[in-house]
Amino acid sequence: MFAFFLGCLYLIFALIYLLLIKEKFNTFGFIFNPRNKRLLIIFDAPFLLISFAAILEEVHWLFLVIFFMHLFNSMTLQFKPKFFYQLKDEIRLIDESSFNDYLVITASILGIGCLLVSYF
Repeated sequence: MFAFFLGCLYLIFALIYLLLIKEKFNTFGFIFNPRNKRLLIIFDAPFLLISFAAILEEVHWLFLVIFFMHLFNSMTLQFKPKFFYQLKDEIRLIDESSFNDYLVITASILGIGCLLVSYF
């Protein structure tokens, strides 16, 4: 059940992110603005909680990857924010549109993966 919710949450996130990109919202600037640190941690909380509940329900490597990915992100933001914000320059070297594409593709793959795990 939690795997299904997690999959739906990721797919909803991907759709909302696509809508923000379409509306020309500066998501890159929002994510890497230090004033939004608390909001990003709050945003990670549901993913952490639901992935942890999914691990308790069914131990699967995908849920472990998701949980530790969000845990690492939240802990980095909380305890080493300078390291997190240094990534801004490295990502800018790649391209902001590639970063946006990466987030949408990753969220979609994780959402579909969670739905598949919950189905089987």
